[in-house]
Amino acid sequence: MDVAFSAFERVGPEMGCKPLTRDALLAMRGMHVREVIREMGIPFYRVPRLAKRMRQAMRADLMETPPVDGVIEALEVLVARGHRVGILSSNARDSVLEYAERHGLKGLDFVVGGAALLKKESALRRLLRRERLAAGDVVYVGDEVRDVEAARAVGVAAVAVGWGYNSPEGLARAAPDHLLNHPRELLALTSFNGS
Repeated sequence: MDVAFSAFERVGPEMGCKPLTRDALLAMRGMHVREVIREMGIPFYRVPRLAKRMRQAMRADLMETPPVDGVIEALEVLVARGHRVGILSSNARDSVLEYAERHGLKGLDFVVGGAALLKKESALRRLLRRERLAAGDVVYVGDEVRDVEAARAVGVAAVAVGWGYNSPEGLARAAPDHLLNHPRELLALTSFNGS
């Protein structure tokens, strides 16, 4: 959240957004992105430009932010168990690949970047088609309410993780199939442990 707050302090004023306190930003972790946009008083037509500027402003800081403890180990186990693992992100594909390389995220079968802020459902649907994945065989792990919504819309299992953008409480309201608090919990899911 510090990375997002720092970026917003730089980008917000140039986009005509009202100032935001750290406490207000933390409160927004429980909100859907549409609620955040409304709360901040951002005209909808400015959202794509604001999202682009925020990604640009956060890029360098995010590159230096290590993965959450346990993520690399969980991915290694999933890959060793023979699962296909990939990333679908609203960040640019090149940025995601650079981050993965820099932080030792190995074994990724695919990386899709540039998913529009409010269009992850479309990106996920295209990914399933392109990779020839059956919805019933896919588990979509995300840290935002919109990830849960995209999974639901496409018919894949939705696993929400409480260590990212949205708070665990906000994610719980979206009713994912599973809500996790630590990466090691991924390994206990029936979908991933071969049971």
